[in-house]
Amino acid sequence: MKTVVISVPMKQEVETIQYPVDGNKSIEYEKPVCCPINGVLAKTLKKDEKVKVIYIITKGENSDCEQKKKTFIEELENINKEIGAVLSYDTIEIDFEPTKKTYNKIIIDLAEKIPENAEIYADTTFGFKAIPLSLFCALRFVEEFREAIVQYIVYGKVEFDKETRKPKNPMLYDITSLYYLFKLMGTMGASNADDALKTLKDFFAM
Repeated sequence: MKTVVISVPMKQEVETIQYPVDGNKSIEYEKPVCCPINGVLAKTLKKDEKVKVIYIITKGENSDCEQKKKTFIEELENINKEIGAVLSYDTIEIDFEPTKKTYNKIIIDLAEKIPENAEIYADTTFGFKAIPLSLFCALRFVEEFREAIVQYIVYGKVEFDKETRKPKNPMLYDITSLYYLFKLMGTMGASNADDALKTLKDFFAM
C-alpha cells in the first residue's frame, strides 16, 4: 500500500505554489499546490490504488494544524477526482515540546500506523523541527521489520521577497538520499576511521 507521511505546519502561512523539481522531473507537477507532496502524488497515484495518508499535527493553544490538515486533504481529494485512487486518512498528534516523550510518540505511532509492505512517500516541508529525525527512525524500523520501501522524501523550499513578502524561487527537493545516508551511518562496518570516511566519500560520489 502506498503510504504518505506529511508534517503539518502550526502557524506558517501556506502558499499555493508551482514547485519545479530539483532532479527527477518525472514527479514535477505543472500546477500549483499548497502541500508539495500532493504534486508528487498527482503524478504517481493510480486508479483504484489504496493509499493511506498519515498527517502529523502539533497540538497547542495557538496551533492551526487542524485547519491546515483540512486544506491539504481538500487539495489532495480535488487532485484525486481525475485519478480515482482509494484514499484513507490517519493522524498522529504530538505536543509542541522537544522531549523524549514526543520523539517516542512519533516513532511508535508511525511504526504502528505504517502497514506491511508499504511504499512510503514523505513530506518534511512543514511542521515541528523534531519530526524529520523521528521520521527517519520510524522509517528505518518499518524497512527492517515491515518490508516497507522508502520511495520519496521531499522538501519544498520557498523564499519570500523582502518587500512584497510574496513567495519566490520555489523548488521541490528529493531528500531521500539523506535518509539512506542516515541508514548507512547506522550500519557502517569499518575497521578504522579512514575506511569509514572512504565509504562516506563513495556514497557521496554516487
